[in-house]
Parts: sequence; structure tokens; C-alpha cells
Amino acid sequence: MRKSDRQRFLHLPEVQSYFQRAEKIMNERCGLNFNFQKFLEKSTEEIYSLSQISYAAVAICAIQTGVADRLQQQRGAPDWVMGCSLGDLARAVFAGAYSFEDAVYNHIKFTQGIDGIDKIGRNIGVLAPRDAPFTEEDFLWFEQINVDVSCLTPRFLNIGGRYQDLEKVEERANAMRWNTMSILDYPAHSRYILPYVQAVETEFAEVQTHKPRIPIFSSLSAQPLEDPSLIREEFLLSITRTIHWAKAVQLLVSEKGVVNFINIGPCRSLSGIMKDIPVSVSPKEAFDLI
Repeated sequence: MRKSDRQRFLHLPEVQSYFQRAEKIMNERCGLNFNFQKFLEKSTEEIYSLSQISYAAVAICAIQTGVADRLQQQRGAPDWVMGCSLGDLARAVFAGAYSFEDAVYNHIKFTQGIDGIDKIGRNIGVLAPRDAPFTEEDFLWFEQINVDVSCLTPRFLNIGGRYQDLEKVEERANAMRWNTMSILDYPAHSRYILPYVQAVETEFAEVQTHKPRIPIFSSLSAQPLEDPSLIREEFLLSITRTIHWAKAVQLLVSEKGVVNFINIGPCRSLSGIMKDIPVSVSPKEAFDLI
């Protein structure tokens, strides 16, 4: 999150309330004295560093859930909610599938043993030219070199993998006129996180989830998600699975009749990439509606 993004919704009482609830649960159940206002004054690099990522996830969840609550008060409940990566935590909380307090405590608890994942690999973004989106041949090649590809649009991918495999991607990018950018210093949404997840799988089975009050559409499986056990499983495995954002958006439009998308944010990136997905919708920003 750029600093301007972080500040966009901090004035909302709903967001401040979630920050206070998160600080309370972190103090009472984790023994942490934490201040989200000070945390969000740090640099982007610090906020998204491996040692801080659990706090970043809680901060984003608090902001997004607070914004969603405000929108629901003003416009009524949405027909569907969908998250993208860290946004999956907020959509589960807002939909009533997962209590906010449990989300805070469990996220911090189950991310304590991730030291070392930054030694395995990283995430990069890869953008193809407007006139040359990715092809089946490209996806087959990605599969052959053992990287995991999240397809956000037909020409923008988030790729997680080992360092040596991502070097091959960057070499191919030079030949194919692709632009690459660093996203995370650890391989999120890839198979290489799985050993860290499996280490807490037994204990995580006790996490309580519920049937959502508001329908959830998963950008990981690209289908509705309502079984509490599947919601719990997806929450556990989400960091190991690739995102199929473009496919999920297209199915929401073609099969569920969705015509209006509101980006909760706090950044505007999802609205931007919607322009590259072949659907006839005009995404709106929550900030412009509140």
C-alpha cells in the first residue's frame, strides 16, 4: 500500500473501531502492545517485510471490513463478495464466515513459523504488451519450469517460484517484450509455501468457521464458497494456491449476472486491471461512494 492508499479510509469510525478491536485482541491474547496508526506510518518496504506481514494483513482486513460495513449501511448488502489475496481475509470476516477477533488472533498465531520462506523464492508481476497477451504456449512453459502463475488478467500475471526459476522467467521476458516487477520477497501463492502450512494443519483444524451470511465467490477456485469446512481449508491453503481473478470476474458476470463491482481498496489496482478483463462492467471505487 502506498502511503496515500493507507490514509484514504483512516478517518472512518468503522475502520478505527476495527483497529481498536484488533489492538485489544493482540494485547489480551498475544501479549502485544500494537498501534496501527504508527504502523501505517512506516515505509511500504517495512510494512510488507516478512517480519511484519501478519500485521499488514490485519491492518488491511480492518480497513477493508470497516469500508465494507460503511457501504452496507449506505447501500445495503452486496449480492456477492470476493477477495484477492489478503482481501480474502476481509471478505470472510465481512460475510460472517469468520469472526474478526478469531481472524486477528489466528492470523498472527499461524504466521509465527514462517521464518525462512524468503530464502526459497519470491513473487514477481509480469505484464505482456497490449497487442500480445499470454498464450497457452506461455502457460505450458511456466508449468514446465515449475513456477506457479496467478492470472489476474489476460496480460498480467503474478508469478511465485524459486529464485532460479524466476530468473528464467525474466530472461524470457526480455525476449517476449514483457515487463517484470518485484512484488514480494517470498513466494506467496505458490507450492513452495506448502511445508509451512502443513506444519500447522492439525492445530488449524480447530479454527471455527461458519456458513456466510453474504455469498462468497472464491478467486482461488473461481466458484461459490459456502461450506464452512471448505472456507477453513481455503483460508489455510490460500497462500499456497494461485489466484484466478480474471476467470472469477468473468463467471460472476456471465453466470451470476453481476453488473456492478465496487473496489474496497484501499489501493485502486483492482479497478485498473478490470480494464483488461473482457467484461462489460464499470468498476467503482468505494472511496468515491462513501
